[in-house]
Amino acid sequence: MSKEIEAMGDDDANATISLEEYESVKIGMSYSEVKKIVGGPGNALSESGDAVVYMYNGEGSIGANANFMFLSGELVNKAQFGLE
Repeated sequence: MSKEIEAMGDDDANATISLEEYESVKIGMSYSEVKKIVGGPGNALSESGDAVVYMYNGEGSIGANANFMFLSGELVNKAQFGLE
């Protein structure tokens, strides 16, 4: 498990994400860079080897969220639903 994943539990609350913040997140960023943009950690949904998927609850419609997939600490995929 990477140090970034282990450190995730150090924060008290999970952040929510807006559409503007989501659009500021770029492929190739680290989890630390994403946390700075969003304002906190996400929920680790799955971990497999060097791959980790984090979910952030979103600002917007009911069920709004964003998911970020990191491979070896680098953002390789992102998706969102209902962010405003």
